[in-house]
Amino acid sequence: MSNFHRYVCWDVENVTSTIQTEAVVASPAVFLSTHTRLGIQRCRINGRSFSSTGESVTEEDVRDDFLNRRTNTGTLLLPIVGESGSGKSHLVRWVKEKIKHSDDRKIIYLEKSKTSLRHVIDSLLDGVEDEEIVQIRKDIRHVTGTFTAASLARRLITQLSVALADLGKDAVTGKKRQLVGPRGISLLLQDPLLQEKMLEPGDFIPRFAEHFLSDRESGEERPPRFTLDDLPLSPDAIAGDMAAPTRQIFGMLMSRPELQLLAVELLNDHWDKAVQELSSLGGGRLLGAMQRVREIYARQGKEIILLVEDFALIQGVQGDLLDAITETSQRDGKTALAPMRTLMAITSGYFHDLPETAATRISTSTGGFVYNLDIVLGEGKTGTEEIARFVAKYLNAARVGRDALERASGKSVPNKCDDCTIRTLCHSSFGVSADGFGLYPFNRAALTRVVHSVAPTDHPYAFIPRTVLGNGVIPILNDAYGAIRKGEFPSAYFQENYKAVWGVDKALPNSVSEGVDGLDPLNAQRRRTALEFWADAPAQLVNLQQGIGEAFSLPALDIDGRRAGPIRSLPTGDTSQPAITLVDAPQTPRVPPTLKRRLEVVEDWAASGTRLTTEVASIVRAMVSRSVHYREDWLMPPIKPIGVGDAEGAGWTVKANTISIEDASAEALNKSAAIILERNPRNGEFFKSLVRVHAQDDDGMRPQDVVRLASIAETYRAALRERVALNAEHSDGDLVAGLRVSLLGAALAGEVVPGMSIDALYAAAFNKGQAWGRPDISSRTEAWMKRLETHLQHRVGLVETLLSSLGLGQGATGAVHVIDAARALALVKRAAQQWDLSSVELPKWAKDAANPLRAGWDVAVRGQLHALTTLVHEIRERFPKSSGSGDRLVQQVSTALQMAKAQGITGPQGPELESQAAAVTEADWNTVSLLEKELARVTDNLHEQSSESILAVVAAPRSPHLEEMRAYLKTADALLDTALEAARMQTQNAVSDAADQLSALLVEWQQAVDNATPQAEADE
Repeated sequence: MSNFHRYVCWDVENVTSTIQTEAVVASPAVFLSTHTRLGIQRCRINGRSFSSTGESVTEEDVRDDFLNRRTNTGTLLLPIVGESGSGKSHLVRWVKEKIKHSDDRKIIYLEKSKTSLRHVIDSLLDGVEDEEIVQIRKDIRHVTGTFTAASLARRLITQLSVALADLGKDAVTGKKRQLVGPRGISLLLQDPLLQEKMLEPGDFIPRFAEHFLSDRESGEERPPRFTLDDLPLSPDAIAGDMAAPTRQIFGMLMSRPELQLLAVELLNDHWDKAVQELSSLGGGRLLGAMQRVREIYARQGKEIILLVEDFALIQGVQGDLLDAITETSQRDGKTALAPMRTLMAITSGYFHDLPETAATRISTSTGGFVYNLDIVLGEGKTGTEEIARFVAKYLNAARVGRDALERASGKSVPNKCDDCTIRTLCHSSFGVSADGFGLYPFNRAALTRVVHSVAPTDHPYAFIPRTVLGNGVIPILNDAYGAIRKGEFPSAYFQENYKAVWGVDKALPNSVSEGVDGLDPLNAQRRRTALEFWADAPAQLVNLQQGIGEAFSLPALDIDGRRAGPIRSLPTGDTSQPAITLVDAPQTPRVPPTLKRRLEVVEDWAASGTRLTTEVASIVRAMVSRSVHYREDWLMPPIKPIGVGDAEGAGWTVKANTISIEDASAEALNKSAAIILERNPRNGEFFKSLVRVHAQDDDGMRPQDVVRLASIAETYRAALRERVALNAEHSDGDLVAGLRVSLLGAALAGEVVPGMSIDALYAAAFNKGQAWGRPDISSRTEAWMKRLETHLQHRVGLVETLLSSLGLGQGATGAVHVIDAARALALVKRAAQQWDLSSVELPKWAKDAANPLRAGWDVAVRGQLHALTTLVHEIRERFPKSSGSGDRLVQQVSTALQMAKAQGITGPQGPELESQAAAVTEADWNTVSLLEKELARVTDNLHEQSSESILAVVAAPRSPHLEEMRAYLKTADALLDTALEAARMQTQNAVSDAADQLSALLVEWQQAVDNATPQAEADE
């Protein structure tokens, strides 16, 4: 490897001191050493516009025309027009440096960096000590020393308001008459709030005030005139305390855009007058002074040479200055005023907006011509050589340094390349300008692309010297100095700030980018940038020229086996072409127009950063989506399959919310999409394969893309399953919610209660409940049974959905035959952890079955608890724990009833009691004690009990005879009262053994009942 590896031949300090974007900053030696011929066109003036004559001229032509043209008036005004940064000031400076000083010339040079009124006046009146001129200088010093920028800005608004208020309607024409006078737009300038808006930092008046008092910084721009943005118009500017006349003119301007344009014209037309009045230059004082200057120099036999770097910045004195420099030097056949030649730089936009009087004077004085520096290159004229020659001189200056250039005095500029030891390799790789200056670290291709990259978006072929230097050459050299030495160039800074312009420069083909990613992943981004800029985006993967690869630490790649084709190198002497290695492109088969267009769309998306059209994005999504769908087997774990045609409705859409593509048309990258395809070379080539297959191009899909599509399908089939589950509300969370509904419904039916074994819960959760019915319906509340009835109406659908979500169906009916038991069991366990639906987000398919288990559920459960508690209490009132078995009680009552009949002691409850006795014959009276015990467990501290513990008691199935027991005991109690009363009456009237026995039995029973309540309380 040569010494070119990580080699730099400039330093940052030299870049800063020798490459200047402002012509006036550089010393004459540096200025002349870096000067490059500008592209100048001679144009004809048409009013306030101009058109090209097709004639190109040199700087020498401009200088000779300026110094030698003869006019009838003895004055010449020669405008140099061009956009900001086009080189107008540079040309004015060059003419200045090329004018020989002599006793018969007075040269006045107005630098655009010295815009303060004091500097302008001092420069114009320099060398003349006339009494009036001396006084003007004193007045200007007084004015500029009195004000601050803020106070001057306010005074300028006031002075402008006065000028517009004094303007009579007869002084203007048309619609402008609505805006002048004391009730016109001058009112806007008087309103305090609107004044504040016009005085905001960066607006025209405050910036003018700053530069009126002090010179601007180098490179700083100031707006040359009012624009629409300077009008204090916005809906929120209307204040409640705004005067009615002000509100009226404000509203008129807000509603009529054509009046806004006229208002801006009025402000600009009368701005000079306001400035002159405030600066003591009103009444034609400056015009008189300039005439006096010309008279004095006329007596001395001198010609005045006025060089103006930016006419737009000499505001406040423009009118008088134009009058003074265009006034004829001849009076009565004699030279009364010194002849005057003015070379004046004016931006193209400002020239088009000149006041009509100024435009007329300029056109008359110039003979109808201007020189135009706006260079717009194009496909027919890329300007490659002009750009290389322009930049190369600055590159050489940065290598030589300011001191060496100063010593050369601009006469014979030293070439740093002459004694360079690696000159041969450098020049053969990077190229050399026509003047012999090396282009390193650029070459022609890179320079042209950088120019396009920094050009205005709407004029991508524009060559603006200041922009090229300030935004391109200088920052790139400063960045490259360190990045090359570290082996990191083209750096991340270069990659971010300089990009191929779509539609102007070829982008690096996506296939080449992908090849770089495969062969050089470590340096892939740097190599892609180097190939795009320095190799002019070759059609196939190639190696950079040896010197470029060594300097940028990008070693040659082994491209054998990649069908790169035979490599041929351009001759090193062919400096008109980029220094790259080229390959012979293989023959490609003809591609149908539609497919070709789609492939070009993908190429532009991947390589140039354009948007992917909706059509192509849909094709890519459809291919990827279907591959994922075909890959899914729906078995692990089991889930109901969906057809391709049903995928859209099942949640796997062919849209950005499922498959998001970076910069697809009308879409932003959706980070929540299941599949995200970013813009990169690999995806670009992948998309091409998909598009080809979609077009039934049999050979179109590369083998590696087939493998990748299969890999994507395998990777994202789980996402498909998840989307389908989410869309159908069959996710684990949905299933747990549905199972909880099922378990609560089963509890409502008395099939399960909280705390039962998982096996019982599992069985109940998947039971459709078609055969369910509570045997203890008589002890259930009406509310409980209505909820159960409603739930059972919807339970079949609930359970079928659960089964289909956890199993697979077979046959024509699709009935579920296989359930994923392991998964289902785990979900049932999760569902049984809570027996409440108040905070559960339910799937739609579970809501109907869940409705009776949600609203008022707690009230229903506690109502059932209260009903059971009351039932047991009423039973215990008549059948205390000390009464023995229930069977004995029934027998006792039956015996007493028979004895009462024998004695003729009966009541209306007799037959009813006999019927009820038959109903409770098979009743298990011990269930009363069990229920009583369980109720006591939850009612003792009811406010501390969980819903699960209460539900476990009230939902459990109870004896179907509880209500019959209570009814039997209540009837027996009533009959007892009747029998006792009858027995007392009989014992009073007649005594018999039967009556005595009955009476004793009844007394014994009554005693047992009386003791029931206190005994029960004692037991508890």
